[in-house]
Amino acid sequence: MKTVGLLAFILPVLAACGEKDRQGWKPTPAIELQLESVSHTEAVLSLKSFYCDEVFVVARTGREVPSADELISGGIVAEGDTVTLSGLTPGTKYNVYGMGRKAGLLSKIETLSFVTVSTSGSLYPYEQGRDGAPFFADITLCPGGGVPNSNRWFTIPENWDKARFAPHVSYKDEYGVSHWLFDAFLAITGTDPDRKTFCINSNGSLSADKESWSRLADYWAGPQGAFKTLDEAIEDATYNISEPPGKRYAVMMIPDPIMFERFSDKSSSTKYWGAIDGVQMDFSKTEDQVKALEWYIDLVRAMFARLECKHLELAGFYIISEELVATPQGWNYSQKRWDKILPQVSEYLDQRNEGLYWIPYLGADGTSLWKELGITYAWLQPGRYWDSGNSKPIGTSISTLGRLGMGIELEFEYSMVEDIMSISGCMGPDAAGGYAFSLSDVPALRGRFREYMDAFKQGGLYGKRRIALYSGSNAMWQLANSPKTDDIAMYRELCQFISENPLKQR
Repeated sequence: MKTVGLLAFILPVLAACGEKDRQGWKPTPAIELQLESVSHTEAVLSLKSFYCDEVFVVARTGREVPSADELISGGIVAEGDTVTLSGLTPGTKYNVYGMGRKAGLLSKIETLSFVTVSTSGSLYPYEQGRDGAPFFADITLCPGGGVPNSNRWFTIPENWDKARFAPHVSYKDEYGVSHWLFDAFLAITGTDPDRKTFCINSNGSLSADKESWSRLADYWAGPQGAFKTLDEAIEDATYNISEPPGKRYAVMMIPDPIMFERFSDKSSSTKYWGAIDGVQMDFSKTEDQVKALEWYIDLVRAMFARLECKHLELAGFYIISEELVATPQGWNYSQKRWDKILPQVSEYLDQRNEGLYWIPYLGADGTSLWKELGITYAWLQPGRYWDSGNSKPIGTSISTLGRLGMGIELEFEYSMVEDIMSISGCMGPDAAGGYAFSLSDVPALRGRFREYMDAFKQGGLYGKRRIALYSGSNAMWQLANSPKTDDIAMYRELCQFISENPLKQR
């Protein structure tokens, strides 16, 4: 392998193919460029060529495509079938142009793009030009990347395809007119496919390690990940509407840096997670927990930058824990210490124009401290939807979130979908994971969901505070695609509340 500079390259022939055949036919030169790897300052390219004596490659940071003469005149000879591009600028997009030649015949110009990994103080193209974390009026929770989820009545899709994203991206009103829907999409899951947990809990689960964190990042931000699919779903919607009024945003969850390999076993290892730069992380140390979170943040940012999405930008990261023990009086404070961790993570994200987001439940530890912890924005989970006994009146949540400067999370699950609850024996889950709702409860559940929207308006917060939506594992799709008239009407009522939010005009 030979290392060359940035200006241009000539790569040698891999295999010269035959000359003229008996009828005088000459094959046309052709090449294929592939990106093997990329880091902060280097990228490794591989080359395949057909009927070429020489191949010319030029790397540029701009969009201008070079002419054939420029490719030929700017070439530098290199040996081998891989080339390392060195001296690159971190967090920068490069366009590579290649062309083959033999006996005066030229191949078409092939192109390849990549973005180098960002380092401290450097920004990716989608982060440049932003004044801090971008604003969005509303966000919808999209669970995925964990244990395949199903119950006794129907299967919940393991992956997100365009059809599953579509009811979150846009909707058609009763007159058949399409409207844009959610501004932002939250990637979230609690358990990886091996049933390791991303959340601090005491249920005996193994804590997710570096491999699990990497696998989660790849599920969402990898080359074939759900974020790429979401961008394509947004593009599909433009054929029925127009271009979105602004960028759509992705928010990626960050796993808890759980101190113990099993949080329920305080004698289990604190050095289970893995190594960074050859050094094993010890999660009994705050600095190692923060270092692992920064490693994960940079991994996701780099992967997202390589997607080169047309409509979607990464807006920041979400705290998966629904409570944040941040004072010595809190439960298991010495094993959580969020007040030591989150301000450092928040500062790291601030420097990269990314946000930090959180959705606690009503009464959760740390709720009143969300601003002090460096969180960009927080929404409150009222829990009213599952509250058959009226122990969580919606007015309490509206008062709390109003006082604390938070947004509201609207909540429903498949138990609000008549079409699903009509299945013989189907019972909807309650807040504790039990099965308490049946088909006869659907009207009451819809009434509770409407309480969220009505109280938010009556409290003077509609158009002033942001909105999040929790719709279970797949209830938004189930509601939107139901053959039941009342289900479709409920879906449109919800969508109208989101799409007509005055805060979208900000």
